[in-house]
Amino acid sequence: MASQNPNQRNSLYPQVDDSNPNAPSPLLNLNHNHSSSSQTSLYPTIDYNDLVQNLFVEDASAASSPSAPPEATEEVLLRIPGAILNLVDKDYSVELACGDFSVIRLRQGDKAVAVYARVADEIQWPLAKDETAVKVDDWHYFFSFRVPKGSDAEEEQEDVLSYGLTIASKGQEGLLKELDAVLESCSCFSVQKVSEKAKKKGEALDGSVAKELSPKDLKSGKKKEMMEERCAAYWTTLAPNVEDYSGTAARMIAAGSGHVVKGILWCGDVTVDRLKWGNDVMKKRITPGSNAAEVSPQTLKRIKRWAISYT
Repeated sequence: MASQNPNQRNSLYPQVDDSNPNAPSPLLNLNHNHSSSSQTSLYPTIDYNDLVQNLFVEDASAASSPSAPPEATEEVLLRIPGAILNLVDKDYSVELACGDFSVIRLRQGDKAVAVYARVADEIQWPLAKDETAVKVDDWHYFFSFRVPKGSDAEEEQEDVLSYGLTIASKGQEGLLKELDAVLESCSCFSVQKVSEKAKKKGEALDGSVAKELSPKDLKSGKKKEMMEERCAAYWTTLAPNVEDYSGTAARMIAAGSGHVVKGILWCGDVTVDRLKWGNDVMKKRITPGSNAAEVSPQTLKRIKRWAISYT
């Protein structure tokens, strides 16, 4: 048999020369001093000092750790001075706050978490596509939102709370147009009007005083008092119609119909009884601190439940 050429053999293992049994095996050569370039090891050189020194990361900040959530910040989308906010109630639409009206977006990092409205850093409420916002005219807006269900048996049904916003609009026409655009983007917004026939029946529906006043005028005690009386009378007169509208709108939004409610308040007439009641509210002077006593107990209960839920 012809001898095989050593150069043609493809072995997976190194050749071992058995001619000198005292020679060290290349498989066991872990000598770290490679003085001879002709001697090659199959394994990488290991410095045991490096292993001991690198067991722990010197820079603690480089270690992986769960990151904290980004801080929540408020972004003011719009601020309009000279606003009065009333709780819309059929017995007496009590004033809740007076000052700057702001629309604020709550952000957490790069994400928008919520949008809400605020008056004078005292009262705030949510704005969302499933909550109603209506522009009645250039200086009156009303908002309705659902109050979370309570724990009591009597509070199992979700209620609707309505706020009436009046803005001293003289010189602020541009800001009000911006407000319409903001509300349209972040709420179920519509523009509707009270019938002219209803307005002519009584002066309680004459809310035009806000059109003639500027935020600067509200610093005058007499003018501010006049506007506050008009606001209370205006929203008290419209309260039953507003509540009907808000309740129907909430049910339609929850059902996913997406239709804007019409014909309840805006195309109909306000009853004579409501006009008389609004006039009584406007003409009689109710002392500060007693307004809450005029609000229905059911509405006060809803306010309390809402305040606890959104605090």
